Amino acid sequence: GGHAGAIRFLLEQGADPNSVGQFKRTPLYRASFGGHLEAVLILLENGADPRIYAADNENPIEIASTPAVKEVLESWDMSRTEAVLKKIQAAKDKRSQEDKARREAETNKLENVVAAAEKEFETKQKQLEYAYCELNKRIHEHDTCMAQGFAKPELTVQAIHDQELEVESAKIEVTTARDNLAKARLALRESTAAQGEDVEDTLPGLKITIKDMEDVLFRDVGNRLNDSGKWPLLIDVSGQASTFLRYRDTNCICALRPSDMDDNNVRRCLLGAIRYGKPLVLDMMEVDMFDTCVDRFDNIMKGLMKSILDKSILKEEK
Repeated sequence: GGHAGAIRFLLEQGADPNSVGQFKRTPLYRASFGGHLEAVLILLENGADPRIYAADNENPIEIASTPAVKEVLESWDMSRTEAVLKKIQAAKDKRSQEDKARREAETNKLENVVAAAEKEFETKQKQLEYAYCELNKRIHEHDTCMAQGFAKPELTVQAIHDQELEVESAKIEVTTARDNLAKARLALRESTAAQGEDVEDTLPGLKITIKDMEDVLFRDVGNRLNDSGKWPLLIDVSGQASTFLRYRDTNCICALRPSDMDDNNVRRCLLGAIRYGKPLVLDMMEVDMFDTCVDRFDNIMKGLMKSILDKSILKEEK
């Protein structure tokens, strides 16, 4: 501590001269306590405030360990500190505005990419719909010709086969467009989450809309769930997510419904999920039912919930 060169380097890199550490002590407090006169002078000249109190209700002036340090602190012109702090704040505000402008530009760029991907997906869907209509038309024409005794049915059959190829090609293009759209939305979600300033946005995980659940939970665009090695925990205060999951092809267990938590039903839902790959949903609604669920699952097999959470149930015969 008290190394003048290190302090100067950190300040040049934008370090806060009044950052609060353990016991609410500032760098100036520690330099004063250690009797490092040069460090004290550097900190004062760069905006360190000797009026800030630590957790022990003492400021740098009161705990100065040498007369020289104490004299410098007592005679320091606070107007110089105020002027430096204003400059520091102005620089922070400028950086904040620049960062905000950069984030907005990045978000706008990603939004444009999403809009273009959505337009492309809609176009490919319409092309697929048209291809299906043409296929049905050719099938109808073939049936009509056969009913009228057309002499060369192989021509209409070939026309049907040609259109079937068009349909398959259109399906591939729709799938590609859907994947591109999902990736664009993923990039936008992650960028928005990284830029969030609210407390909710700083919580672990990713904040998504209901319409994004298909891409995030079921298609796992970007392999985020697979790479994490964990099962997803979904928190939804609106209740719309549980409705979406119930009407999806899932094995849904409501933790507050006795019939759902029946041993045989839990066993049936779990086996169905393991054998057929259907998602198993445990809906706890607005109540913390985890410990209760662990106990109920233990009735079926000791340590069942743990083996589900760590995925060992997928690797061993139970």
